[in-house]
Amino acid sequence: MSQSAVSPVQDAGSVPRAGHTRVNAQALTATARAVAANVFGVEAGLVRAFLRDDAGYLALTVHLPLPLSGTSGTAGSTVLDRVRDRRAEIGEQFSGLTGSLVSRVDVRVTGIVGSAAERRH
Repeated sequence: MSQSAVSPVQDAGSVPRAGHTRVNAQALTATARAVAANVFGVEAGLVRAFLRDDAGYLALTVHLPLPLSGTSGTAGSTVLDRVRDRRAEIGEQFSGLTGSLVSRVDVRVTGIVGSAAERRH
């Protein structure tokens, strides 16, 4: 009785390939803008994001208007409270999407606007 050697079938996606992957600064900046817009409930076009190296980590600076009401804050909270509560969320979501390590997130409020949901109705 002969036995033939059967090689296991490998999924093409699991085979390591030589090479490298690079994500350019523009893609990371666009991701930071989208994440901040989502977290604060404003349109991405109203958000500016800046990235800089911070000893091997990324430091994010975000400039955006704060929605007057909606999902981004609770009644009676101050502007500082609302922004402080959302900074960590921006860093966590950005890291989750990009795999980049974020050292800090600075937010500059540039104005007050209606929420994106309010403008759509």
